[in-house]
Amino acid sequence: MKKIACFILLSSYLLVFTSLQAQSVSVKGTVRDAKTGEVLPMVNVGLMRVADTVFVRGAATEFDGTFHIKDVKPGKYLLQASFVGYEKYLRELEVRGNLDKLEISLKGGTTLGEVKIVAEKPLYVMDGEKNMYNTKEDVSIQTGTASDALQNAPGVEVDAEGNITLRGVSSVEIWVNDRPSHMNEEALKQYIKQMPANAIERIEVITNPSARYSTTGGVINIVTNQKITRNELLCVGVRSRTSPSVSPWASYVWANEKVDFNFYINADYSHHRMEGDGTNTLFTANGDTSRFQSSNRKTEANNLGGYTGLNLNWNISDKTNLSTWMGVYPYWGRDHSNIDLQYREYFPTLRNLGYHYTEDNGDGFGWGGYAGAWLEHRFDTTGRKLSFSFNGNTWNDRSTGNETFAYYDPARDTLVRRTENRSSNPSGSLSLDYTHPLKNQFELQVGAETEFGGGTEYICLDTLNGSVYEQVLLRSREGVERGTGLNGYVTLQKRWGGFTAKVGLRGEQEWKKSTWNYLNGTGTTSVDTAFFGLVPSIHLSYQTKTFTSYSLSYTRRHRTPGMTQLSTFRRFDDYSYETGNPNLLISYTHNLEAAFNKYIMGFGNIGINAYYRANTDEIGTMAYAGYAPEYFGPVLVNYTMPENIGSSHTEGLEANITYRPTGFLNVRLNASVFNYGYNYKDFSDSKVSWSARLNVWAKLWGWLEVFANAHYSSPRLGLYSMSVANKGVDFGVSSDFFNRKLSVNLNVRDIFGMAQWGNNTTAPSYQTTGSQRYDSRFVSLGLTWRMGKMELESKARQGATESMGTPQLN
Repeated sequence: MKKIACFILLSSYLLVFTSLQAQSVSVKGTVRDAKTGEVLPMVNVGLMRVADTVFVRGAATEFDGTFHIKDVKPGKYLLQASFVGYEKYLRELEVRGNLDKLEISLKGGTTLGEVKIVAEKPLYVMDGEKNMYNTKEDVSIQTGTASDALQNAPGVEVDAEGNITLRGVSSVEIWVNDRPSHMNEEALKQYIKQMPANAIERIEVITNPSARYSTTGGVINIVTNQKITRNELLCVGVRSRTSPSVSPWASYVWANEKVDFNFYINADYSHHRMEGDGTNTLFTANGDTSRFQSSNRKTEANNLGGYTGLNLNWNISDKTNLSTWMGVYPYWGRDHSNIDLQYREYFPTLRNLGYHYTEDNGDGFGWGGYAGAWLEHRFDTTGRKLSFSFNGNTWNDRSTGNETFAYYDPARDTLVRRTENRSSNPSGSLSLDYTHPLKNQFELQVGAETEFGGGTEYICLDTLNGSVYEQVLLRSREGVERGTGLNGYVTLQKRWGGFTAKVGLRGEQEWKKSTWNYLNGTGTTSVDTAFFGLVPSIHLSYQTKTFTSYSLSYTRRHRTPGMTQLSTFRRFDDYSYETGNPNLLISYTHNLEAAFNKYIMGFGNIGINAYYRANTDEIGTMAYAGYAPEYFGPVLVNYTMPENIGSSHTEGLEANITYRPTGFLNVRLNASVFNYGYNYKDFSDSKVSWSARLNVWAKLWGWLEVFANAHYSSPRLGLYSMSVANKGVDFGVSSDFFNRKLSVNLNVRDIFGMAQWGNNTTAPSYQTTGSQRYDSRFVSLGLTWRMGKMELESKARQGATESMGTPQLN
């Protein structure tokens, strides 16, 4: 009887257990950012018992923000969601059957002090079309500038003059916080030079932009640190180097729950030296040498500049945000150059000439300014939002100078001239963007933008004749250029877990007008034209929960000729001139890319990117030999003119490896190899080039940070040209004192003095060699003193608006 009773009891338990299992249901939903409506991946969502908050079941959100908790027994629970940098979400939930459409909105954290670092953040991450460099996680560049940070971003290079290239291409567009900077080239250089690296959250490199972006090249988006609520901080500091150079600065930040305000001011004095040498040879149509010239140049430059910036971010409501910004860059410079030039002319008569040339550019003054506003309204927590932005920029420059030509031929008198140059380059844009999430994880984004810009240029050259200055007519000119554009785009994105597909189409209409004439009123040349083009794009990406990413993308871009390139107006120099070509066609570029990125906990990051670029009707500048009787008479001179040179192609492979075995050692290698080739008429050429950059950072004895980096770029091929190789080694140390109130950093740049720049051309009618060497070897010292709340330090010296993008996984 006992055995029978035990059997019945056990059967009852099994029946009850099976019955309860049969009643299990599932809970599904989506987690979003409460402000932006963006989905949040890798959020921990769990169910706890109401009585004792004991964890029952849970799941992490996928990369589309969705979660799925299986095998849940009906009953009452506490639903909890937690994510680093956000307030914990907690509410009661009664489960009676399957729940499929739960919506969870997480609010941003209140102070940095509440954030707990629970996992190491990858230094490099891919998200769709973006390859992101998490600058905030890179301790090796925190004491540097934005220029230093850009050097570590995949495929980005910054030369000694501050020029930014992406994979060797200069047509790169710089954005700040997901909005175009629209800065003039010189103003942008000053901005990058002054902005500290510790104000940057991450740098997003988009080598193959979708139809969302209006650019013929890549996009580099600098995202500054997110806002910290409530507190204030005053920072003062100074940077100096043996070049010599000195740059004092100060920053004040104030913030509460609704508003944050940042004021930054600095000054910068520097003295630079440059040496250069080169030759150029001019050939006749028969291939005979017409002229050979050699030169040696030494230049010293004194520059005084600064920057003042204001930023205001206002959370008008939980759904509306307003950001405004403005800044000004004053600049003063004085250059002195000494040039020894010797040349031999063969036609029409054989003669040896030469002179010592002295140039003083005094009272060179320029200033740049920018202002803008950005307003965003989020309609709900699904991600539906509308944003409006305005950007305005200007750069104005004026300089005067004196030139002296002391000829070696005693029969020729010394020539004395004075010069005056003025230029102005205003630009601006208005844009409207709308994002609308659709069913089944589709997202539609549409936008429109109008751009306007142009510039004026005035050049006056006078020659001293006895005691009177007389204007050199064909060297004195002025021009006015104006351009407007109207662009519109639409993109559609679909997510399936970690897989994302995005297609887009952009239409671009441009109107261009320019007028050039000599100051005596002759030679007026005008251009008035318009261009229209379409930009299709497709991007596919897949990312696993273990931070392994794959992507494949294609876009077709077009490049329209510039106004100066279309004008037949001749801009004369002493021994040459340049002119435009009204027959230029639109150039098209096909971009295809495939990328792989793997984050390995305890090791670091491995990324590989393969790409192919094909250009048709590519626009390039050609050098020719010819006669210009209106100025040079019967002497053969060289001149340049843009042409559709034919087709070109580039195949490349990039590797980015980061080794981080501990939090006290960081080793990074960026390397690339590519083949560039072109076909021009009946001539073709190609060359394989490579570059590498090795960075090492370590923290010793818990208080001393040490870094070193070495870089090398092999010669690169261009249209009938070849650049020289460039290399260098840097070293530095830094430390904090008095509980981080004082920071000190000491750097040595280009230790072995190897850096140089140059380019050699091999055109059939004109060949040159040339190299330049700057005072790139120097020692720099930086000091920073902080007063206030340290959690606001990342906002100090920011000089830009806050990021409103999706928070990244910590």
